[in-house]
Amino acid sequence: MKQILFILSMFSIVFLLNAKSSAAPSHNLSEGGGQFGFFYSSLAPYGEWIEVESGTRVWRPFDLPHQWRPYLIGRWVWTDEYGWYWMSSESFGWITYHYGRWYDDDFYGWIWMPDDVWAPAWVEWRYDNDYIGWAPLPPYARFRMGRGIQFTTHWRAPAHYWNIIRYDRFGSSIRYRDTAPQEYARHFIRSGINGQQYGMDRERIINRGVDRATIEHRGNIHFTGTEVREIREQSGERITQSSANQAGERIEVYRPTRDEMHRGTERIETHRGERTLSIDMNKIVQQRIESRPSPGRLPRNDTRVDEPRRDMGLQQVPQQPGRSHEYTPQMREQQGQRTRQEKRRELIQRHERPQNPTPPAVRERPQQRIEQRNERSRIAPSEKAAQERSSEIKSERRRGRE
Repeated sequence: MKQILFILSMFSIVFLLNAKSSAAPSHNLSEGGGQFGFFYSSLAPYGEWIEVESGTRVWRPFDLPHQWRPYLIGRWVWTDEYGWYWMSSESFGWITYHYGRWYDDDFYGWIWMPDDVWAPAWVEWRYDNDYIGWAPLPPYARFRMGRGIQFTTHWRAPAHYWNIIRYDRFGSSIRYRDTAPQEYARHFIRSGINGQQYGMDRERIINRGVDRATIEHRGNIHFTGTEVREIREQSGERITQSSANQAGERIEVYRPTRDEMHRGTERIETHRGERTLSIDMNKIVQQRIESRPSPGRLPRNDTRVDEPRRDMGLQQVPQQPGRSHEYTPQMREQQGQRTRQEKRRELIQRHERPQNPTPPAVRERPQQRIEQRNERSRIAPSEKAAQERSSEIKSERRRGRE
């Protein structure tokens, strides 16, 4: 009887352990996702990480109001180096509004998909005579040097993506009541003018957006250029007084290097999603950046898109004296590749030249002319003898008549 009770107790313990392990809602994220380890640990206090597909993890913030959307709680700041810079008032904004993309999923709601390319903001712009608006870029959007923002599929941001305000509110801290209703947003999308989007200047991604002079004129406001300075203290971003101009502001921002960004962190839990995303994952192309911090200023971007090298447009970025040599290895590789292709083409042409036969008509015509001349030379003596014989016969006939 004791043996039976012992066996039953062991079976119950094994059953409970298996049930506990199968019901666990999370697992160690850093084991398979060390690529964005810094993001995982930094955003964990403000939201949850969800594994929606094998190897695909997205982040969703906690406790969002119904009318919330990205790039709403904060303000726009003009910077001379980077154009329009989004200064968020949210604790997670210094990561999610300068890296990655936002998407409003049918099931999960607003989610953020990580990426390691930094920009002052990732939005698209529109404007008309009375309003200016911006919407978060989706994961379908990618930045390409020399070409700006391009979409891997047809995309038109829905009305609820847009933050639309009057010009005189631009640059101030935005409140929910400052934004136009969705009814106007639908009209704004159809009739508004597309902004200038993004560009590249001295290896920096520039958020050009709507022209500064246009906003100042229509909103009767004035923007002073704000300095952007990198700090090595892991404190996100903040606005302080500029040391050069006490009346001006300075943005101090922490940007992790690539090694810091991909460094393994403590155990971070992620939940397995109940459904897959409503976005087409086959249309998403992630970008890569390697940060090289320099004292006192932001590191330059070394953007490399995971696509065929011929589409990168590096030939449009000539190397100038005194500029960074970050592109030199890639440009050298492209030059070497072109040189190898030219040499290979020349060798093929040299090899094919002696093997290409001359067309028969061209090669046989001179030979035919020679044979015809030889034949005529052989026939000419016989004809001459016949003519002489004929003249002799005629002369004999004339003598006989006489």
